[in-house]
Amino acid sequence: MKFQATVFFAVLAIILLTGLVGQAHAIQMTALMVPSTDQAQVTFTGEKIITIKYSPGSALANEFNGKEETVEFTVNGTVDNDGGTGMTKVIQTVNDDLLNEKNSLAQISQASLHYKGTIRGNPDSVLLAYTVNFEPTIQKYVLSGNSQQGVVLDVNWRSVVVNQSLVVNADIPGYGKQQVEVNYPIGLLQVTHPDLAKKLENSQAAGIFHDPLLAFDRFGPPAAPMTIWHFLFDATGAQAGAQGLLNEGANASKVVSIFALGESSFREGVYNAVETDSSANIDGTAYSIHSTTPPPSGQLTIAGFAKPDTRQNAEVMVVTADAPPGTTSSGNFPIQVLLVFGGMMGAIAIFILFKARK
Repeated sequence: MKFQATVFFAVLAIILLTGLVGQAHAIQMTALMVPSTDQAQVTFTGEKIITIKYSPGSALANEFNGKEETVEFTVNGTVDNDGGTGMTKVIQTVNDDLLNEKNSLAQISQASLHYKGTIRGNPDSVLLAYTVNFEPTIQKYVLSGNSQQGVVLDVNWRSVVVNQSLVVNADIPGYGKQQVEVNYPIGLLQVTHPDLAKKLENSQAAGIFHDPLLAFDRFGPPAAPMTIWHFLFDATGAQAGAQGLLNEGANASKVVSIFALGESSFREGVYNAVETDSSANIDGTAYSIHSTTPPPSGQLTIAGFAKPDTRQNAEVMVVTADAPPGTTSSGNFPIQVLLVFGGMMGAIAIFILFKARK
């Protein structure tokens, strides 16, 4: 048994580490929740690839063929102060969406945003690749304190969709100080090719370029209620201690719970990329446009033993410091699933590389 436990946690550690690498190429939501502090460190990652196809020798071919451009920057701020980056308004907008769209009382107190947009031109197409990492600190998700039943946590915030424009002020290497639209794909072209951006916004393809990058509806109901997320927990405290989740005091968490989403199976179905096609007529020439959003990959780590529940038709987690007697360490997340989950991560990375080279 001791050997099996050692192997389990060794494999778990490897998969969690490789998962973090693989998840950089997926629509991602990861969170570390510590109920005793009522704080969660969260990463939302929006990914998208847009390909504009054109004929060799066309106006867009002359504009993009052989060209590689990157717009990349990081901005930070709090709900009260951002030093002129515009992040305060971004945080307020997302907080409003949490309340109005998700009926969640959880609120962001501070956040950083890392934006990377890449343009790669070829003789017959140009590829636009986007990655937006939004990393907020979320508070006020504890709905009720310690009781015999446990602590009740709000988890509705995990599937927030930000439909509004989000503009920040950034100093971009090679482009100087700019106001940048970071939620809509058109923002990349507004910085690098403003004339083309205006024409696309007035074309049939405007919808693709205004499809939000920060859209995480695939992590919540109806697509993914917590009951279909895979669950495991560490009953020994070893992993909890390694992650700094063991709190001091009589109500200290002795275990850590992990919920993961993204492994295709008969139970959950297959997580496919979302693909959209459109066209644009620019200066009398027709161009085809294809948008690809990768499948989702999520991980929710909670200090304590967490069990999904519903309260007033809203999803919650009920968390206790210890697991119920007789509960096994792997929950409903057997080692075979962990191995498949790790393989899925690698498949996502291969998918992105394949799309980038098409």
